[in-house]
Amino acid sequence: MLGGILGTLRTAAQSAISATTLLRAPGGPQAQSIRGMAKLKTHKGTAKRWKAIANGLYQRRQTGLRHKNLRLRSDIRRGKHAPVVCTEGQKWHLDRLLPY
Repeated sequence: MLGGILGTLRTAAQSAISATTLLRAPGGPQAQSIRGMAKLKTHKGTAKRWKAIANGLYQRRQTGLRHKNLRLRSDIRRGKHAPVVCTEGQKWHLDRLLPY
């Protein structure tokens, strides 16, 4: 009889200890081992500047159109209105910064 009571107390104490260690673990009870892989996060600065196009590359607007444009030739100034497509090296970085 006494052994049964002690066994019940021991298991209750062990479950209380394991619950407190889970609560104190980094990330709380939903630690990474419990919830799986970490989320992939979108780099918001990149998302505001680059847009994915149909062939898998990315494009952005040309820079240098805000001020001090009077010194440029008109054909160069007009050429800055065309979108810029990323290179293969940039594509590798952009794929990591824009996972979705």
